[in-house]
Amino acid sequence: MTTKENIVFIDEVEDRVARLVLGEEVFHLPRGLLPADAREGQWLRISVTVTPAPPDDSAVLRKRLGR
Repeated sequence: MTTKENIVFIDEVEDRVARLVLGEEVFHLPRGLLPADAREGQWLRISVTVTPAPPDDSAVLRKRLGR
């Protein structure tokens, strides 16, 4: 499995959404995906890994999330 790591800056947290900065790019994540003690002005190490589909019925899950 391939993993990619980056260091991002927490620029702002508002209405349960965090605005993160990676170089010149800005993106948003739900606040619930960040560690509980993460705050504006801090840095995070973000790691993303390609992984197999969950063992449950992923086709049903993908259809529900696609709505």
